[in-house]
Amino acid sequence: MSEILVIAPEDRLRSALERRLSAEGMNPVCAGTGTEALSLLNAPRFDAILLHWQLPDMDGMAVLHELRTRTLDTPVMLLSSRTSVAECVQALDGGADDYLLLPFHMDECMARVRRLVRVYSRPAAKELNGILCIADLTVDTAHHVVTRGGRRLALSAKECAIMEYMACNPGVTLTRQQIEEHLSPEDISGSATLIPVYIHYLRRKVDDGFSVKLLHTVRNTGYVLRAGVSARA
Repeated sequence: MSEILVIAPEDRLRSALERRLSAEGMNPVCAGTGTEALSLLNAPRFDAILLHWQLPDMDGMAVLHELRTRTLDTPVMLLSSRTSVAECVQALDGGADDYLLLPFHMDECMARVRRLVRVYSRPAAKELNGILCIADLTVDTAHHVVTRGGRRLALSAKECAIMEYMACNPGVTLTRQQIEEHLSPEDISGSATLIPVYIHYLRRKVDDGFSVKLLHTVRNTGYVLRAGVSARA
């Protein structure tokens, strides 16, 4: 059952969303303030978040910024009555995955929630005898072999080491520093500025030619390995 966090200041809106999400077979958790919501966001517990832009104690964008600062990549749909293109762009550039204008039709809102859960759901890496599987990607940590769609990928030792680390942490946003610190001195030398170069090489080898993208960039934070339609830039 998908857990959905609803952050909205109005009792009527929270109650309506809670009833409909429950009817859709989801488990809604409601918060009326940004402070209350952030206290619930100490771990990647939720499958999606509905976030009202105007909260009584802080701006919804501040909540979104704090969430992304904590490297939580839970998909967020921002609810707002602000109709300007500039504000919509601000929300999406700030880390929101979707933007829904108030007032909205509940059927449309639920369709968007289902899409968020479907597209950005955290994949569980299935492991058997040292082989990690995410979608059609397999990472053999014992023999240092990576395949996608049954085809072996020609990865360098550095690229393979990064893939193994990311495959062991599916759905978790890893910073450049975390990736660099995981690698041994033989794997990589220099600073974390080299990590984006290897991610670029890996994305070409892992994702090019596939409609489902696995390597994603989380803006101003790091990188995450998960099944999805498109990468977040």
